[in-house]
Amino acid sequence: GVRIKKHACVSGSIIGWHSTVGQWARVENMTVLGEDVHVCDEVYNNGCVVLPHKEIKSSITKPEIVM
Repeated sequence: GVRIKKHACVSGSIIGWHSTVGQWARVENMTVLGEDVHVCDEVYNNGCVVLPHKEIKSSITKPEIVM
């Protein structure tokens, strides 16, 4: 299943199977995370599409595709 850690915010987004959203992370504005994507603590994602099996270590402030 998906793990959303303490104080994380997910709004208007799709989170793929086996993904993790770290503490104090924000996932907003139609962000789509593929299967097994890990968003690190205190990271902001704004409208990005992340393909499966990735780790997001820094904020993504503009909509983009992460391959």
